Amino acid sequence: MNRERYTEFIIPVKGLSPGKHSFDFEIGRSFFDEYEEGVIFDANIKAEIVLDKSSTFINLSSSIKGSLKTECDRCLGELDFPVDITPGLLIKFVKSDQEPENDEVLTLEPGESELDIKQFLYDYICLALPIKHVHEEGKCDPVMLSRLTGGTAAEGVDQQENGVEERVNPAFAKLKDLLR
Repeated sequence: MNRERYTEFIIPVKGLSPGKHSFDFEIGRSFFDEYEEGVIFDANIKAEIVLDKSSTFINLSSSIKGSLKTECDRCLGELDFPVDITPGLLIKFVKSDQEPENDEVLTLEPGESELDIKQFLYDYICLALPIKHVHEEGKCDPVMLSRLTGGTAAEGVDQQENGVEERVNPAFAKLKDLLR
């Protein structure tokens, strides 16, 4: 089994003999720069791809490991996030578009010579992110959190409702008086 190193994300499948073939890819900042609406700013990820080729299909298995940087949803600070996933994909050689579409099965015409896995890698890396991108409790930027909560504790108005203290932003304290 050969192990080849690529910087682009295109695998030449036409000349591959049946059997297993390995490919290594390095994923960094430039990979994510091409996606304008992306939430990932930087990355240091290694993707190891193993293709098991037969005459009618290719079974792609992968190991994607490393770390990436995104923005914290709470304080907008830089957030490092580890990535360790092992997605797979089945690629079938089909002569017509009659095959129903499926997320786990990609169809290629038998004459296709290349397989571009860039979108596959991007999608699975993004799916590895949690829905909420936040630092662990107590790790957020305290200056930003202070701004978000309306300044310092001295500026806030403390109110007691049913014995529970509640901190209210001074700008909203006057609005609460309108409801009375």
